[in-house]
Parts: sequence; C-alpha cells; structure tokens
Amino acid sequence: MQLSKTHIHLDVDDAGQSATFYEALLGAPPARQSPLAAVFDFDSPPLVLTVEACARGRHAKGRRSGRFSLVVTKPQHVGLAAIALRRAGVQLRLEDQAIEAEDPDGNAWQVRFVESAPGRFVQAF
Repeated sequence: MQLSKTHIHLDVDDAGQSATFYEALLGAPPARQSPLAAVFDFDSPPLVLTVEACARGRHAKGRRSGRFSLVVTKPQHVGLAAIALRRAGVQLRLEDQAIEAEDPDGNAWQVRFVESAPGRFVQAF
C-alpha cells in the first residue's frame, strides 16, 4: 500500500536561500529547481515540499508563517539534521531529543525523536 503524500507549499522571499535550508533539513537536494522555485519530493517521509518566491509585498520577511515537525524513529537522525543545518549556517535550539530551527522566512521546523513513531513523517506543531 502506498501512502498519500503530504503537500506543503511555502511562499518565500528567496527560493535559492530556502532551497539551501531545506536541503540541509531534509538531507537531499530538490527534485526540481528553478530560480523562482524548488520542489522536494520524498517517499520517506511521504512529502512534497514546494518553496516558491512570491511577489514582493505578499510575504512579510521574518514573519513566522508556520510551525512544522519532522518526527524520526532513530535519535541519530536528529544529530544528522543538526550537523547538516549547522554546516548550512543555520542557528539551532536544542530541546529534549529534538532540535528546532527557523527557515529563512521565519517558519519554525523541529526534528524530534519519537521511538514509538511508525516512521519519518511531517506534522504541524
């Protein structure tokens, strides 16, 4: 049985800068990328994430738009995400069995370990 994928579309100020953040967070480059957009497509977690540069004025830079969580079943996945994000120059907040970071547009992302979770998935928090 194939699971349906969660689709998230984020308006961003700079698609290239956001693509760099999400490549570090998700551990893989975009499946498709142009100067105005990047599309990440994953089977695990079942996710399609699109970041698209929006027209100036539609998005207030630095304004938190959303809060998301990547739940992982192995604690080393939290560590690997932390290393990749730090290498990309992203500031992190450490939490109990989790890290939290903001993307260039102020969206909060958390990577947290939950031993009993069925697999990697995305949820809002």
